[in-house]
Amino acid sequence: MKNTSQNTQQDKQTGRTYGGESAEERLARQRRQFMDAGLELFGTVGYRATTVRMLCKQAGLTDRYFYKTFSDTEDLLAAVYTESLDQIQSGVIAAINASASQQPAGDLIEAGLEAFFRAFENARMARVCWLEVLGVSPRIDTLYTSRIQQFADLLLDLGKSMLPDWRLSETETRITGIALIGAISQSALHWLLEDYCSSRASLISANGRLIRGLIGSLPR
Repeated sequence: MKNTSQNTQQDKQTGRTYGGESAEERLARQRRQFMDAGLELFGTVGYRATTVRMLCKQAGLTDRYFYKTFSDTEDLLAAVYTESLDQIQSGVIAAINASASQQPAGDLIEAGLEAFFRAFENARMARVCWLEVLGVSPRIDTLYTSRIQQFADLLLDLGKSMLPDWRLSETETRITGIALIGAISQSALHWLLEDYCSSRASLISANGRLIRGLIGSLPR
């Protein structure tokens, strides 16, 4: 029995492979299952209605495995939200970069908006990122605010690439970016709430006109 106990302890320390998976691979797989379960449930029944038991059932795992990776459902929400926005932002950046060498600078606006609204058509992801994170806790509010600023910075970088002689002050630049991303986000939220009745092309056209109007109004 002593040898068995020692071997078990060594297995835990060395992460011995079981069923073709190392300890790290098992933990990553379990985390992935809970992340997918979180996106599904937070994006359908909603964050506040979702329990750990429901997440475990959706993931096909027990709560023991849930608490190995996440401290609570809010911790999972933060992870799902962050991953979802990372995917959206990466898609927008990739679309802009892919178009940069092939299109006039102005057309990069449409490329970025196309990538954004195409990703937004994932209703579960959209609901998590634009509805379920609101008013959850100070921690989630801080995360939300920081990610809005990141998107604003991305838009401003695009604007500055189109208008190298940027003359707004740092403060006004920051406020302008937040106002612009707020307008785009609100139109996207309305699109979600109306169950995508408007065409994606109309969202791209309207928001493209908004961005171009802003750039055109800047001092030169």
